[in-house]
Amino acid sequence: MSLPSVDALPERSIVAARIVVALWLVGWTSKCVLFLEYFFKTLVSHPMVNDFFPVFFRSALVAQVAYLLPLLALCVFVTRRRALFCGAAVVMTLSSALLLLHQDSANDATFETSFWVGAWLVWFSFSMRRCDAEFFLHARSLALCVVAIQFCGGFVGKLTSEYWSGQVLADMFMEQKQGLAASWVRAHFDEATIRIWFQWISKCLIVGEGALALAPLLPYRLVCYTGIPFMLSFALFKSWMIYSVLSCLVGLLIAGWVLIAQEVADTDSASLRRKYPT
Repeated sequence: MSLPSVDALPERSIVAARIVVALWLVGWTSKCVLFLEYFFKTLVSHPMVNDFFPVFFRSALVAQVAYLLPLLALCVFVTRRRALFCGAAVVMTLSSALLLLHQDSANDATFETSFWVGAWLVWFSFSMRRCDAEFFLHARSLALCVVAIQFCGGFVGKLTSEYWSGQVLADMFMEQKQGLAASWVRAHFDEATIRIWFQWISKCLIVGEGALALAPLLPYRLVCYTGIPFMLSFALFKSWMIYSVLSCLVGLLIAGWVLIAQEVADTDSASLRRKYPT
């Protein structure tokens, strides 16, 4: 029996899934120059052996295939078949899991956030035929849970006096010379002034991550309106490669907004009609 076409699916589901895949791939490939050289040259010429990992998860070939395999997900932009959406989601998630367990990439947060967003996409893709409001609200709630899981760890890890005082972020900013605003800030302000700023920047970062760790308890629009700019601002004082970790989370929030936008519009319209009856 052949699988039905995605044509019968709600348009918003297709759009949401494509947004997630697109920004997931943006994050996955944002460090491609680094990863391609590492997986295809460094691991081949200087293989590392760690007996803690099984032989399969020490293989350079496994890392190479797992990194390139998600490119197959590009097919979702030229198809409307549910089977291919499901296949793309499974491939993305399995590739993330492989690299998350591989000895040579287990310490990169890119694959951790990619795995959780991929897991959400697997669940969503296999349920894409549904068009009831309960499903869309469930998808939105799960998206908020994924975001909360990612930021909860970062929030707890920064609850130290060194982070709260701004010392850690200031040292990173001054020594690593990274961030989109780094050159301009150093050219116009002395180190003492910059360190004073980072006392407040670090506190805002910790509070922001703590708020996103509570995302499932907050209004969705509030999380989108504040959380997305918050995540995008990371690159101002850190390397732009931080987007390898955050892009898929941004895509997840945007997709959730697409899924509930019509319900929000209907609710707002109903409120206006009650307030200003014709």
